[in-house]
Amino acid sequence: MWPGTLSSSGSLSTTGFRLDNGKSLTLEAPLKWSGRFWPRTGCATDSSGKFSCLSADCGSGKLECSGQGGAPPATLAEFTLQGDDNKDFYDTSLVDGYNVPLSIVPQGMPECNMTECSVDINRRCPPELQARAGPDGRVVGCKSACLAFGAKQYCCSEDFNDPKICKPTNYSKIFKDVCPQAYSYPYDDATSTFTCVGANYLIAFCP
Repeated sequence: MWPGTLSSSGSLSTTGFRLDNGKSLTLEAPLKWSGRFWPRTGCATDSSGKFSCLSADCGSGKLECSGQGGAPPATLAEFTLQGDDNKDFYDTSLVDGYNVPLSIVPQGMPECNMTECSVDINRRCPPELQARAGPDGRVVGCKSACLAFGAKQYCCSEDFNDPKICKPTNYSKIFKDVCPQAYSYPYDDATSTFTCVGANYLIAFCP
């Protein structure tokens, strides 16, 4: 696994790294940090020295993403640390689609809830949402309907940019039915945003 990181406030010591099976990496986040983590898969360096991935590639050509986000579809772990009332806000998001199971588990604070999408959605992704890559054309991700079709009712854009108007669709329900804690479309806040105070967070890929 080759996780990528993108900060929207503050910065981390790395923007991309490799994790071998069963291994971990500890990152210290500054106060008021916000940003995201995502898994990249099928990564390799070619003969010219260019690094790229079959899913969620950030396009930097290197292991480090250097301020670039992952190309969807990608499962996201999103954080706003010490935000309102000194609470941390965190979520797993499938708004940009899905590529790998992921979980966020608060450490040392048993009253705080974990959130996860631990199901392999690629195995049940409908053909029109499948993202395929590699010489064998295998499924490496499951697109959101917004990414696949670009229609405003799926993207919650234009006159649908309102939580009273933009509602779950048959496509977003594919994600929500198997991963009820994860964001399945942009206005899925009520069941998908979690808060905690004073915790460390374990992000697990393929939990």
